[in-house]
Amino acid sequence: MALPASLLPSPTGPAEQAMLNAAYDRLAAEARLLPIKVTGFYGKKLAAELAVLGHTEGPLHRIAYPSRERLSQRAPGEVADFVDDRANMKTGSPAIVQKYADRVLFLATPLCAGHCQYCFRQDVLAEMQGEDPADLSETLEALVAHVRANPAITEVILSGGDPLTLSPAALGLVLDRLRGLAQLTSIRLHTRVAAFAPQFFAKGDKIRLLAEADVRLVHHLVHPYEVCDEVADMLRRLNAAGIRQYNQFPILRGVNDDAGLLARHIRRLDELRVRTISLFAPDPIHYSAAFRLTLDRLFALHDQLSAETPSWINAAALTFDSPLGKFRREHLVSRDRARGLALFRHRGRDIPYHDLPEALDLPGDPAVMLWRDGAPA
Repeated sequence: MALPASLLPSPTGPAEQAMLNAAYDRLAAEARLLPIKVTGFYGKKLAAELAVLGHTEGPLHRIAYPSRERLSQRAPGEVADFVDDRANMKTGSPAIVQKYADRVLFLATPLCAGHCQYCFRQDVLAEMQGEDPADLSETLEALVAHVRANPAITEVILSGGDPLTLSPAALGLVLDRLRGLAQLTSIRLHTRVAAFAPQFFAKGDKIRLLAEADVRLVHHLVHPYEVCDEVADMLRRLNAAGIRQYNQFPILRGVNDDAGLLARHIRRLDELRVRTISLFAPDPIHYSAAFRLTLDRLFALHDQLSAETPSWINAAALTFDSPLGKFRREHLVSRDRARGLALFRHRGRDIPYHDLPEALDLPGDPAVMLWRDGAPA
């Protein structure tokens, strides 16, 4: 339940935001969080948001810059790396992660075009900062050897960081080596470049490389305002090249935690021939409480989406991640509400989950989250 307006703190202005940024910079160095990084393209959207709202608590600002809650709120059960990438680094290389018998994750680079405050891989990527993303030879050969030694692997998932920040030459090298592995039936690539830097596709060379390798391209577009005209044009170019496009994104408090907003976002992407496959619960990692929702509210949003939209919108699964891999709400087997604990069971393994305390879960204001429109479509 929202607090009365008289009890709410005043919105964050640019001067306070500068102080929050400085405080976050200090915290990031101590707690292995990614530094603030905003592209010029995204910065223009932030400026437009600030001009309309007059404060820095709009959805795009919450994605790019730390909020008061980001720095101050903590929840029980937070850990540095909830999905425990390190435990699944099968070759000893931080670039090669395998949770499933049939697929392997390759962190092709620790670099992203921009940094998301809600990033679930901050701990690992902060540790990898400074590594040379251009020197792929050693890790790429280790990946190829690992795939060949494990015939059950049929898919390589390129992630990071963001693989599309690689130069065309480096990206081409990776894709050529993978195309040479006959056992692979799928190459998947996850990216936020569409949101942060669509100009990376301006020359068309990366589009050609993705098309030639028949890559499944998975975007992480989290809000309708990230799909502006320039981004839409880029998605159309990718579609015209025959590239299969998907989207997955987390439900984030104060960014997109409204069923009408979610439906609008998925509908717009579908119009652009981008299929939304998953809605994720944010991982309970350190300093993530500002973005998380309670299980009850996550389930309620998902139920509302299912009840009020056609199947091509509501087919997106509500998904969680863990050291054992992805699991879904239907894998919930018990809850201890007094202790804030939930137990999921998937693939015969128990997955304990610390729910967000209800007192922290203040829903985002639709009029702020859709500041250009004033209310959900």
